[in-house]
Amino acid sequence: MSHQIHIVGVQFSTFTRAVQFCCEEIGLAYTLNSVVDGQDYIWRSPALKTINPFGKLPVLLDAGRPLYETQSICRYLDNQYNQARLQPQDAWQKAEVDQWCAAITAYVDKAIVRNFLLEFLYPQGPDGSVREDIVAAAIPDVIQVVGILEQQLGAKVFLVGNQFTLADILLVPVINYLVNGPHNLDLVHKDSPLRSYVTGILARPAAKNVFIPMVK
Repeated sequence: MSHQIHIVGVQFSTFTRAVQFCCEEIGLAYTLNSVVDGQDYIWRSPALKTINPFGKLPVLLDAGRPLYETQSICRYLDNQYNQARLQPQDAWQKAEVDQWCAAITAYVDKAIVRNFLLEFLYPQGPDGSVREDIVAAAIPDVIQVVGILEQQLGAKVFLVGNQFTLADILLVPVINYLVNGPHNLDLVHKDSPLRSYVTGILARPAAKNVFIPMVK
């Protein structure tokens, strides 16, 4: 490979965007593509399973060494290349960031992206129609997650404490799709702190190469 840092993934993926956002914040040069040295690492393909046995994206290649799981990738990049500046030094606050990183990947992304938004992006109904029953069933969990995030944010600029952290890096790719995408169904009210939160994060210089403006 001609570049040391390569993100094996697809750019529209929330988890891939989190790794890309992390690289941008740190100031790391990187490439992003599912194709490496002529080999296309398609989701769940035999080729992808050679670098991630679970067949999921993204995978980080650092000097050819593979590392998977978005949380682990972002922590590695921050620890190795950024003196852990995206993580608090206080042990309790660091644990809170880790807690939210885990909650975002396990619960928030699942409720908003996997169970709700993907039905609009890749509808599985007859003739490619959106399954309205699936959407209706997903909405209560989306509302619950939005409420939890709003309570956590309050009037704060960042999700945890007064510092931009890995928790924000993982959360914004998910919430941006919900707030600024065409399928939010007004699930995030116009005065929700999530809206000002996303707007503030997207104004960071590191965000401009990650988040493509969406047309509603």
